[in-house]
Amino acid sequence: MRSNRVHHPAPSRSLSDLLDDWVDAGLITREQALSIGHHEAGSPVPRAALTLVPTGPAGPSLVVEALGYLGGVVMTVGALILVGLYWSDLPVALRLVLVGGTALALVGAGFAMPDLGEAAGRLRSVLWAAAVVASCAFFTVLSNDVLHRYDEHALIVIGPATAAVAALLWWRRPTWLQQLALFGPVLLSAVAVGIQLTSPDSSAPGFTVWAVAVTWTLLAGAGWLSPRVMGVSVGVLGAVFGALIMNNDLGIALGLLTAVAMVALSLRERSLPWLGVAAIAMLYVSPRAAVEWFPGRLSAALTLIVTGGALVGAAVWVARHQAGEPPS
Repeated sequence: MRSNRVHHPAPSRSLSDLLDDWVDAGLITREQALSIGHHEAGSPVPRAALTLVPTGPAGPSLVVEALGYLGGVVMTVGALILVGLYWSDLPVALRLVLVGGTALALVGAGFAMPDLGEAAGRLRSVLWAAAVVASCAFFTVLSNDVLHRYDEHALIVIGPATAAVAALLWWRRPTWLQQLALFGPVLLSAVAVGIQLTSPDSSAPGFTVWAVAVTWTLLAGAGWLSPRVMGVSVGVLGAVFGALIMNNDLGIALGLLTAVAMVALSLRERSLPWLGVAAIAMLYVSPRAAVEWFPGRLSAALTLIVTGGALVGAAVWVARHQAGEPPS
């Protein structure tokens, strides 16, 4: 027999009730419920209510980074104590194994680091920079205790070999720290080549450093070495360092030329970081130029005043023309 009962639809629930149920069930947050309510009502949605609230534990990558740094410091202190106690009693083969094993362990730790965001990336860069330092120590032991090369004659082994390791790590991860870890051995190699060509007392090592650093600057400026800002900065500072160790008028002239060129580049690029590097270069070069070329305390003081005033004016110009542009 056919039923005559009439099925009435369930009463519709209001949007407010539905949102309350979704909040209670954990599907959305209270702020998101308010956002939906404002949107459906046709009123402007508060921007603060659109912020998503993380539901999981925050900052695991920062914890990993902090533990990595702490562990690295503890291991370094322990290794230095061990070296101070027993290094002279260890055979050469064991020294090479310990130092080389440390370098390999640091490289492997960097590769094994999981991708947990920027913090893990920074920790990987620090591990690989430490690996470059350990590699330098390995090649130092190899050069001194195996090849019996000492002082400046050891640099021709230490510099290029360490630079090769640093170049591979920079190629794998071109960060500013990896580039800095590569730039140091490259300059060391330049010094070694200059000494091999002449003698430590000549101007050749300084000129070689200047030439290599200028080449580095040009490659970084052209985009071949990244990060570009860091590459140009360290290249200019390295060029000034090479010019100042030449101990003659040519070195002073090259240092001034490098510093002035950096000022011009920073003005053209409207880059305050590069202008800061140019200021450091000018402060190193201009006092020496004033003392050597214009003897007397008055000339040195006037040189510093003029140089400082020019740098302040350049900074104001860059700051005014950077308005409305993203910071470099």
